[in-house]
Parts: sequence; structure tokens; C-alpha cells
Amino acid sequence: MKRLLFIISAAPYSNKRGTAQLDAAMVAAAFDAEVSLMFSGDGIYSLLPNQSAHAIDQRAFSKVLEALSDYEVNQLYVCSESLASRGIVLSDLMPVQPLDLAAQRTLIATQDAVIGAAL
Repeated sequence: MKRLLFIISAAPYSNKRGTAQLDAAMVAAAFDAEVSLMFSGDGIYSLLPNQSAHAIDQRAFSKVLEALSDYEVNQLYVCSESLASRGIVLSDLMPVQPLDLAAQRTLIATQDAVIGAAL
């Protein structure tokens, strides 16, 4: 089984890249890949609950993230440094595991492929 890590680092509605990565992660999981997601940089804003993207005619990231467990994508991580630099606390986000830079490097090293921004 392939281990794939998708790193989402762009703000959720700044472009379509984050949505495309989520879609690709769900497709990969449907084909039996072991999928993990890591949010860093402005990508951490994707983890804020109760988003409404109706006004900009896009899917709300929070709704898509809630559906990930249906695809057995349960390994969600967030960059601790990105949280601190943006003044966001872990309790403000959807359930996710914080990782410092050393833990992120370890996670990346254990993957068969990394899709998205790298450290």
C-alpha cells in the first residue's frame, strides 16, 4: 500500500489548488492508498470550522474535511509553527494533530510520495 502525504499550504479560497489536493487525496484513498494530510502556512485556515463559501460559489473546506473519514483519511496534521505565527490555537480548529518541524520531516521521510509544498 502506497503512503501518500498531501501538504496544503495555500489559504482555502485563494485558488483551486487546495480543493484539487483534497479531491486527489480522496481518490487516492478510494484506491487503497494510505493518505495523510498536513496543513501548513495559510493552509491552516482550511481547518477553521463553520466556513461558508456560498458567496464565492465554492465548496466549504470544512464540509469536505468532515467527509474525509468516509474515505478512511484520518491522519490530519498541522504545523505548530504556522499556528503560532498566525495566533491560532489548536482548540480553534477541527480535530488535527500538531507537528513541530522535526516531526514533519520524519513524517515526510516515511512517505512514498509527497504532493504539495515541501519543507
